[in-house]
Amino acid sequence: MDRPVMASVFRMRHAPATVSGVRSTGQGQADPAIRVHSLGEAIRFVANAYPNYDIGTVAIDCGDPSIPRLGSLEVRALWREYGERLTQE
Repeated sequence: MDRPVMASVFRMRHAPATVSGVRSTGQGQADPAIRVHSLGEAIRFVANAYPNYDIGTVAIDCGDPSIPRLGSLEVRALWREYGERLTQE
């Protein structure tokens, strides 16, 4: 993910988002229903999900065509670059 796209995601951090593809790593546990209010919260959840969840097939979508669907690699890059600022005003 290049810096201009990362900056676009950062600007859209308050947009509504959905998280899918998160799997529980606990034996016999159901996969979680993830409820987040914003793109920044979704990124924070996924960035901090290990070791309780398998995020190998995670997808974050904010519904804005200018923001690509984010997978685990993109989330890690965004979290390294922006960290908690993704969830702040």
